Amino acid sequence: MADNVLVLIDGHALAYRMFYALPLEAFTTKQGEPTNATFGFTRTLMDIILGDNRPEFIAVSFDTGKTFRDDLYPEYKATRAKTPDELRIQMKRIREIVKAFNIPIFEKQGYEADDVLGTIAKQAAEQGIQSRILTGDRDLLQLVGNNISVLLVGRGGLVEYDEQAVKDKLGIWPRQVVDYKALVGDSSDNIPGVRGVGTKTATKLLQQHDDLDTIYQHLDDVSPSRFRVALENGLDDAKLSRKLARIISDVPVDLVVEECRTTDFDQNQVSQLLRALEFRSLGERLRSTQVSAGQMSLFGDAIEQTMETPDTRTVIITSEAELDSLIEHLEATSSISFDTETSSTDEMSADLVGLALAYEPGMAYYIPIGHDLPDDQNRQLPCDLVMDRLRPVLQSGEINKIGHNAKFDRTILARYGVIVTPISFDTMLAAWLLDPASRGLGLKNQAWMHLGWEMTEISQLIGRGAKQISMAQVPIDQAAEYAAADADATLRLSEILRTKLTERDQWNLFTQV
Repeated sequence: MADNVLVLIDGHALAYRMFYALPLEAFTTKQGEPTNATFGFTRTLMDIILGDNRPEFIAVSFDTGKTFRDDLYPEYKATRAKTPDELRIQMKRIREIVKAFNIPIFEKQGYEADDVLGTIAKQAAEQGIQSRILTGDRDLLQLVGNNISVLLVGRGGLVEYDEQAVKDKLGIWPRQVVDYKALVGDSSDNIPGVRGVGTKTATKLLQQHDDLDTIYQHLDDVSPSRFRVALENGLDDAKLSRKLARIISDVPVDLVVEECRTTDFDQNQVSQLLRALEFRSLGERLRSTQVSAGQMSLFGDAIEQTMETPDTRTVIITSEAELDSLIEHLEATSSISFDTETSSTDEMSADLVGLALAYEPGMAYYIPIGHDLPDDQNRQLPCDLVMDRLRPVLQSGEINKIGHNAKFDRTILARYGVIVTPISFDTMLAAWLLDPASRGLGLKNQAWMHLGWEMTEISQLIGRGAKQISMAQVPIDQAAEYAAADADATLRLSEILRTKLTERDQWNLFTQV
């Protein structure tokens, strides 16, 4: 943790940046709520709060509407496009996220977030606290100084600017940024500047004369003459532009730094909100982040309460007698969910490693067939025997079969001489029909959203990349628990999704088209 560091977030600036950085069409909940800005904002918050170098303190500021600058210059920001409706409605969610993380929000009517951030940063500096202001707005570079730096959000990530970095980037020091804006203006904020003075000229003038007042005191030294004339004619605009561009640091707000601790939040509340927004990857990150012993007292029981792990009772079939007993139960049921574990994801070449079956919620059976580890060899039945015994049940037209992406599992078993029929329900197809734009049709994501389950990812068993192993190399006990949970989740999800399809009058579409 970065002790004695306060990160200050320019809320609207970060939201705007994320709205245009992430594709809107890829971030929409199944209810049609846009979430691209919310996702980007939340991800950035978590990068800060859960990172290895997380600051000790954090706070956010948002704009509140009209400010004193609008009174000074009614055309201030008049050229800005209206906030897109898809972003405007996300601002409420973003505030919910901030509050869920128990991050204080500093704002004041009549002032911009920049002013509030400048004030808080100054107060923090006076207390010996290092402030880092996270924004997408270069205007805040004027605040850089003793104990204050700026983190600019760009395409390449965050770039931190101290005084020397500002000088290297702009050719002027942070204290000169206001006078620079007074000369060149700012089209995004509709600050006029001095007509006829561009960026190179403004930079050169400030390098020579240090500030705006000194430039005007030495107008006779300005050349060529057209710039001297431009400055003479633009004096009033320069003074107005400086007032508009200057971030003030005496807004009536007070920093209570102890209220800004990054670790002081309810993980359960955050996780529930992430689930509502369908941010599964962020939910996984929240739960998997290692916390220090000091933080455990803050998170404590919430880690256990936030999400449930599957409560599936797993039975491993290792003998013919156990297989026969299972088949008797399967023959007496009306529906079976099934899930294969294979050596690869190529359905035409993968070897069958194991088969999971479930016919009642809370219990599933795993039949190991192709595990390679020496210790597992005596715990498996011959594949031909298993297929011969199961074939009548899995091909029975009287028993419904349920799968998730059942086409894959059906193809695998067909290669072993078992044609699973009838496939009465596919939870992946049902999830797609309920939400065709969803990016989370996988079983783990569906279980997370509908069952509140945090399931084991396949990568936790077989790894990734060059170190990835085959499922055949995973011990039977581990594979059994994983596969059984998949079969149980599929069975439970089928009832939930079936109800939703019926409620939306989509059942006939699902079953007949």
